[in-house]
Amino acid sequence: MLHTRRLAACVALALGVGLLSVGPTSTPADAAPAATPAKPRFDRDGDGRSDRVYRSATTGKLTVSLSKTGTSAPFTIGNDDLDGSVGTEILAADNLWGTEATELLTLRSDGTLVLHAAKSPTATEPGAVWQGYGWHIYNKVLAPGDLTKDGFQDLLARTPSGTLYLYAGRGTVYNGGPFKTRVKVGEGWQAYDQLVGTNDVDGDAIADLVARTPVGDLYFYKGTGSATVPFKPRVRIGGGWQVYNQIIGADDLDSDGRADLLARTPSGSFYRYLSSGGGRFATRTYYGGGGQNLSYYLGQGGVPAYGKHGLFAVDPAGTAYTYGTLSNGTFTARKQFGAIGEYAYHWGMSSVHAMNRNDRATLLTANNAGLWGDDGYMISSSPAFRDYAARISIGDVTGDGPTDVIGLDMWGGVFLYPGLKNETPTRLGAGVRIGTGWKVDRMVGAGDVTGDGRADLISRYDNRLYVHPGTDSPTAPFAPRVLIGSGWDGYAHLVAPGDMTGDGRADLVAVTTSGDVYRYTATGLGGASTFAPRVKIASGWKYDHVS
Repeated sequence: MLHTRRLAACVALALGVGLLSVGPTSTPADAAPAATPAKPRFDRDGDGRSDRVYRSATTGKLTVSLSKTGTSAPFTIGNDDLDGSVGTEILAADNLWGTEATELLTLRSDGTLVLHAAKSPTATEPGAVWQGYGWHIYNKVLAPGDLTKDGFQDLLARTPSGTLYLYAGRGTVYNGGPFKTRVKVGEGWQAYDQLVGTNDVDGDAIADLVARTPVGDLYFYKGTGSATVPFKPRVRIGGGWQVYNQIIGADDLDSDGRADLLARTPSGSFYRYLSSGGGRFATRTYYGGGGQNLSYYLGQGGVPAYGKHGLFAVDPAGTAYTYGTLSNGTFTARKQFGAIGEYAYHWGMSSVHAMNRNDRATLLTANNAGLWGDDGYMISSSPAFRDYAARISIGDVTGDGPTDVIGLDMWGGVFLYPGLKNETPTRLGAGVRIGTGWKVDRMVGAGDVTGDGRADLISRYDNRLYVHPGTDSPTAPFAPRVLIGSGWDGYAHLVAPGDMTGDGRADLVAVTTSGDVYRYTATGLGGASTFAPRVKIASGWKYDHVS
């Protein structure tokens, strides 16, 4: 139990403090400690316990929290952690290379999956030992532990349409890579907005899974050890879990041989759910605060929140500022961007999703020569961008990995400029018309609003707001628009910062003519319920331009 106290103290120290409260339900079931505990998925300090890794929302840097000493330290993952990319998903999947060294997987927004292994169990910077491509076809990839009972870690991957595949680990990267050929193991998994790889919850040395619906029902999937039918039928184990923006598979927190859960609220409080046997969890206990300052936590169950993570704003004097997003629905303090008055002429300027794989919003400007990024690189030589009524990027709308850009002309024509593969920074291909006669007075690059892992488009016309669900098709990237509601004409600015609440879904921000700022939180539901009721988060935004 000393380990548990140290780890809880470490997290509380690193993340802050908070208050205990009554939480979502899960029916307890008493059970003895597991006879054969499952192997931890990320044991950085070699003490037989899993260690925590999390990423700062403000700096983009990683920290590792060690269970042996109860201390925290900066952490890097070789060259794949370049530029503090907050969009990189990290998967704790040890023993894929077949050595005793600590291993991790990283997944980029362009679909690159990389296996990193330390040179020794105590090495500080794991290096890449294998790299695979094409994983962008999935909206969720997770490492639940050993599902097939062969001693090797396995992966699960879900498509936006809800098909679930198992990639069984081989224990080596040689002669074919670390995984066997994928096996289809189920349909209908799009019903869940969080899939949490838990490791072994019930003490039988086989990995398990928990899954949450957008309305907050939590289900337990008991592992079977089979590579073709890895789970028994689901069992509902609780309700009310929609109060959390992230549910985290934390491995064994109390040394009883069974895996436990952590859950984070939008306000940043962490709660611990200890396994009580049979796929059930005991009443939650407070575990630490400050989670609103984290953009990623190892083992989290939601869809990765690739995207913009911020806004640009220009005041009447032409000075630009950036606002980053936290995970509690608010912004970081503004930072000046460029010189005072540098953007006095901001015609043709727009803030879009990252063009350089670092998940930082990119500021684009258009002129007679084409479209330019804020680092001074040209991403398109098309002069058409100069005359577009809107230039937006909501990420990858064609399903091939790179970021794409959309232009709207004065006559309602919509053009797609596909991002070119293997270009860093991203450059755009020739524009292709994907729509005509669009009645739009505002088009917003939102990211994944619906929570299916596809980029969606938001538009406004005649005070009505619509969502255009993404399809991943290069020729018809958006399904027919769906009405969200009316009364949206009273805003001076309507913008999309990406995910503000830490749940992986892109939210919306509206600014009134008097400078009041409201957040509309994406719910994962549809139609009139696409966004929750607005919440005021700031005032005094007297800007000429916000994007």
